[in-house]
Amino acid sequence: MALYCQVTSPPSLTFKRLPPFNSSLVGSSSNIVGRAGRSVLKCVAATKASDETIVRRSANYPPSIWSHDYVQSLTSNYVGEPFTKRVEKLKEEVRLMLNSVDPLNQLELIDDLERLGVSYHFQDEIKRILNKIHNNNSSNYKQREESLHAITLEFRLLRQHGYDIPTGT
Repeated sequence: MALYCQVTSPPSLTFKRLPPFNSSLVGSSSNIVGRAGRSVLKCVAATKASDETIVRRSANYPPSIWSHDYVQSLTSNYVGEPFTKRVEKLKEEVRLMLNSVDPLNQLELIDDLERLGVSYHFQDEIKRILNKIHNNNSSNYKQREESLHAITLEFRLLRQHGYDIPTGT
C-alpha cells in the first residue's frame, strides 16, 4: 500500500501553521479545507503499486582485481584447536573481569566490549549486570555521589539496552 498526497488548491510557497480543525471536518471523504479557505494536503492510500520504475544511482565500482579462486585460496594461520582453546580461555578471563565488584569498572568493560564489537559473546552477563544496576538504582534515584563520567556511562548503557531511565533528578 502506497501513500500519496494531493493538494486541494494550488500550493503556495510559504508554509504556515493552520489552526486546529473542527472535529466534523476530520475524517470526511471530501477535500478538507480549513478556515478562511486555506488549502490543506489530503493524503490518500493507494492499493496498487505505481507503474513507473525507480531509477537508482549506481556507484559504478570497478570489478575486484582479485579473482574468486584467489580469495578462496587464502588461508589463516589462526585456525585450529590451539586457537579455539585460546579464544575460550580469553572469554573466561573477560567473564571473570565482568564479575568484578566495582560497578563503574563493569560499565566501562561493557562499553569497551561493545565498541570492540565482541559484546555478543557476553550478552547474558551484560544483561544480568545491567539488570542488577537498574534494579538497585530504580528504587532510589537520589543524587548519587559519583562522578559525572559514571552517571553518564550508566545512563547511556541502560538506555541503549532498553531500560527506562528518568532524565530528571
